[in-house]
Parts: sequence; structure tokens; C-alpha cells
Amino acid sequence: MHRTEIPLALLVLTFLGTSEGTCTSRLHITAFEGEPFYLKYCSFSSERENKTTAIKWYKNESHGLVELNSSSSPRIILHDYVLEFWPIELNDSGSYSFRMGNDTHDWKLNVVGRGKHSCFTEKLVISKVVEVKKSLHVACEHSYYQKPVNRTLYKDCQKIENSKNPFSKNAEFEDQGYYTCVFFLRHNGKLFNVTKTFNITIVGDRNNIIPVLHGPKLTHVKVELGKDIQLNCSALMNEKDKIYWNNWKENENDPNIHEEEGQRIRTSEGKLLASKALIIKNINEKNLNRSYSCSVVGKEGIDTKSFILLKKDVIDIPGHVFTRGMIVAVLISVVIVCLVTVGVIYRVDLVLFYRHFTRRDETLTDGKTYDAFVSYLKECRPENGEEHAFAVEILPRVLGETFWV
Repeated sequence: MHRTEIPLALLVLTFLGTSEGTCTSRLHITAFEGEPFYLKYCSFSSERENKTTAIKWYKNESHGLVELNSSSSPRIILHDYVLEFWPIELNDSGSYSFRMGNDTHDWKLNVVGRGKHSCFTEKLVISKVVEVKKSLHVACEHSYYQKPVNRTLYKDCQKIENSKNPFSKNAEFEDQGYYTCVFFLRHNGKLFNVTKTFNITIVGDRNNIIPVLHGPKLTHVKVELGKDIQLNCSALMNEKDKIYWNNWKENENDPNIHEEEGQRIRTSEGKLLASKALIIKNINEKNLNRSYSCSVVGKEGIDTKSFILLKKDVIDIPGHVFTRGMIVAVLISVVIVCLVTVGVIYRVDLVLFYRHFTRRDETLTDGKTYDAFVSYLKECRPENGEEHAFAVEILPRVLGETFWV
């Protein structure tokens, strides 16, 4: 380090060496990869007043305890009761121990990676609940790194322009989100950042409300035997209120009735909306005409609603559908009868038309010279002209070829 950098580093990295608030008392700790990090031991033991007592730091490796010192890594710095990382990396995860005479302390450190699409990690979030219209206060302060070069505040990873420290305003529901403070620190000529994220939840007025169930107090539900149904019960309620289904003794041994786990969500107005469902599978006659009730109970009151299952009526065919169907059936029948009648009357013409259209005549290969042979004397004109018309006009037209004698 250049001599000109030493005073600046000492000035920037000044910390409260005796402040108990900066002690690392938790046994299991999560750190953010790529950021400065520290472990600090604090004790009220008399050993601490003995300046001659040796202080040692260890890391538990696979082959045993390894003592840490200034030569362990250029990223590691020891300040008596403090072990600093500039910065901490994923391979720094593990168990660390502090030893000073009879005083010992152990930590389990887990280093998590930085997300690609987020400026924070859920494992390192401080949750805060603020009532609407009350003061929303986000202070970008750090108890250990007290003199950062700069600070920046983000909401849901979007920079809040011209934000003052501390950030303070009257809370509105749209202020809910993740607020991330970024502290910039300079060490050995390099710039590092430390993040601190708050999950701010905005809730409505916490004064208790009278719990109330949604929907009518009595609901008739039409069901089909053998089918399943889900009955839903939801209510606006307070934090300590309870919502449940009333399972009467005669229903407790019903194998087809199951109560699901309840769910709770916050509405946009900050109210608590709870719901719980009752599942009835393979509905049978025993489930019909029986009341299934759910209740919400709290200090401010009780509310109950009931469901009664009714057998669904068999749905008849609508009149207009039946009428149209009958008309179509009659028309099809009439068409079929007409086609059969025409076929019988004009069967010969149909056969001849078929032969002409397909250019096929099965009589050509039957070994017979003629289809028919008629001998009739044309000059003979009987008194009854029907025979003459039949022989001379009708038969030639039907048979096609006729040899006359």
C-alpha cells in the first residue's frame, strides 16, 4: 500500500471496536459473495483485559483446524477480535473459531452467490411491517462500516433518485417492496460495496375488525351422485382469528370428506383474507340434504354460513330440440320411401342408364345372341291397337335391338 493511501484507509475503515452492537453473536451466518464481511468476538471475560493473552483465529478444514494469519490470504485481515474479508468468496464457507485463553467461540459461515437478475438475495433480507399512513423509515446505516464513501438506495432494484438518508415518508400501499441500501467502501485502492436489504410490508390499520364470511349465510348446491365437489369458505378477519369447518360427530368418520389446509393473503387494502375448502369426493345419498357449516371466530365476534347439497334434477331434452329432431326424422323417412318407390317404378330405365353411363353390358358375355326375340307381323293391325303399340313402339325402345320378321 502506498503511504498516501494509509491515512485514507484508516479513516474510511474506522469501526467501533468496543461496541457490543457490532458483535457477531449468531452461530449460523450467511454472507453475500463479493462483499466485505467481518466476524467479531465480544466477551466480558477478564481475559479480555489481559493484553498478553494470545488471540488466535482458526478455520476448520477437512484435515483439521488451520490457524489464520496475515499470510493466509491477501483478502483476510485480523484485528484482534475481528476477522475481516476483503471481499468474501464462495470458498470461504465453513466453520470458524476464535480462541483467547479460556474464551472460545465458533461460527458456521455460509457464503451465497449473487443473483444474476436481482440486487439482493432472499437469505439476507430484514423484514419490517409498517402500517399505512404511519412513518416509513429506511436508514442506510451500518454499525461496523461507519464511514462509507457513498450510499445509494434502491427499491425493487430500481434506484431512487435524489433519496435522502434516512429515507422517510408516510407509508402508502404502493410503497411495499424491497429496499436495498448500497454502501461503497474503499480499501487498498479498490472500491467495494456492502448491501443491506429490507422487505417492507405495508398493512392496513391494525385495529381489530369484526370477522365476516363472504357470501350468503345459506347456500344450496346441486350435485350429481358419484361426482366430487369443493365447498369454499373465505372471510375477512384479524391475525388471531380462526376459520374452520364444523365437522359434526356423525361426519367425523365419513371417508369421503376432507378439510384442506387454510390460506391467508393480504388484500391491496392491507386486510387479511383467509380461506379454507371442504372436499367431498364420490358424493352419495348420505351427503345429500345435510348441512355443512364453516365459521370464523375471533374476539370481535363469530360468523357462520352453511351449505346444503341437493340432488341435481335429470335434465329433459328441450322442447325445441325434440321438435326439430322429429321433423328431421320424418323428412329423412319420406325421402327414403320416395327413393325406393322411384327405383321400383323406373328400375329398367335405371339399369339401362347405368349400362350407358359405365359403358358396361353384362349381357354381351352371357352366350346369348339376343336379349329378346320378338316375332310380330307389322302389317297385322288388330282391332286392339295396344298389342301393336307394345310390339312396335315400346319393346324396340326398351330392348334397343330387335330383329323383325
